[in-house]
Amino acid sequence: MTIKDELNAEEGSFLLELRTDLNWNHSSFINLLTELNNECKRTNGIPNLSREIASGIWYISDFIKSWTEHKNFPKIYTHEYYEKSYELISDLANTYFMSESPYESESEIENRIVELKKSI
Repeated sequence: MTIKDELNAEEGSFLLELRTDLNWNHSSFINLLTELNNECKRTNGIPNLSREIASGIWYISDFIKSWTEHKNFPKIYTHEYYEKSYELISDLANTYFMSESPYESESEIENRIVELKKSI
């Protein structure tokens, strides 16, 4: 699934399942993070970003956390898992818009995605 598919909540996307089924699909979330990281790499240093992708990234940087922190959202993972997930989304959004990673090493965000992937 591409970053556009994910951000447009296409069939099979993390966002569609999250919104309509109230289900946090770990595999789909990892795909979203991976695609977002790839987009950050692809657009690094480019001054003019795609409005369609930028608006989607801006949206998910707040939506995912606010939607899943609602008291009626079923939590199937640990509090720490969700906190790490929110941090990754925030860091990737920051990287996309600022064209600068909050980490010293470029591989750090990838390492954190792999860690989260293996945490389940």
